[in-house]
Amino acid sequence: MKHAAALALALLACAHAPAAKEARAASLEVQDAVHGVRYALPAASETWQVTREGTARSPSGVETEISSFPLPRPGTPQQCREYARARLSGKNAAPADTGGASAEAPREQASSDAPVVAWSFTSGAASAPVRNRWAFFTRDADCLVLYVTGPKGDAFADQTFDTAARSFQVLPLPPERQRDVDLLAGMGFLERREPASALERFEALTHREPDNAKAHFGALMAGFELGQEAYARALPHGKLALRSERDLTPEQRHLALRAVGVMQLAENQVREAADTLAELVVRAPDLAEAQYNYACALARLGDAQAAMDHLRTALRLDGELAAHARQDEDLKSLRGSAAFEQLTTPAK
Repeated sequence: MKHAAALALALLACAHAPAAKEARAASLEVQDAVHGVRYALPAASETWQVTREGTARSPSGVETEISSFPLPRPGTPQQCREYARARLSGKNAAPADTGGASAEAPREQASSDAPVVAWSFTSGAASAPVRNRWAFFTRDADCLVLYVTGPKGDAFADQTFDTAARSFQVLPLPPERQRDVDLLAGMGFLERREPASALERFEALTHREPDNAKAHFGALMAGFELGQEAYARALPHGKLALRSERDLTPEQRHLALRAVGVMQLAENQVREAADTLAELVVRAPDLAEAQYNYACALARLGDAQAAMDHLRTALRLDGELAAHARQDEDLKSLRGSAAFEQLTTPAK
């Protein structure tokens, strides 16, 4: 179903109920196992139809749907509403990933907090306006949204929203499903360049599951994205992630070794950095950055010959690193040597 004003797909994940079902001229209980909610719909004059996508539609055109989106940390339904309003209010065109469902900004907006936190607004063409009724609920750091849409002024749509919102139950998710939700939430924040929010979500999962290597990896990458002020906080996650050979892909392990090595150098854990980067250059010998950072660690440890060897390899792979090497404080012990000057001086 494409309702009149959906949040961007990156914000909302539509329900996928396990099977289609019908109920004839009677109230209907809808249970969404994906989002972990249950609610009731009023009796319709004909059959309510619930699709395998989890949407319900009456013959009169009233539709319901459940979606969800993450917050960085546990929040309130009011915070969920404000986040949703900020994403939609004032928009003059639909976001690219909503399929064009919202062609205009919400109008005739109204909010209420009793008996549930709700937001309603009109959208669609003036000749056939649609009234959107949204109710907001939370499960820890996730917002759950009940949508009811129908023609403006439709009394049955109002009844449907009232019945569904009053009966709405947020159910606990199975641990494996909650784990997937937290991992997806953290990765979503990373993709949207919100590393602080990503770090909050990944760390919440690591507190529940201290041996979850993927959660530790996510926290590491969020801290790396935040920069040096977060290195001390993120480094323990990196070390825990690297303990697992099974749970990280080869690419993820490369990324983790790179991030941990850089952080250790920045935090003056030079011996540990050398050990980390030694593994990285073995696993990825053609990665110029790995060879360069390993040279930095070796230079700081006083192993000038090995440092020059790896610096030479790094510059062979990426000659543009030479200019950086001439200014890099990690390599200051090599400056002045004939080999270093010859290697890093541009050819005339």
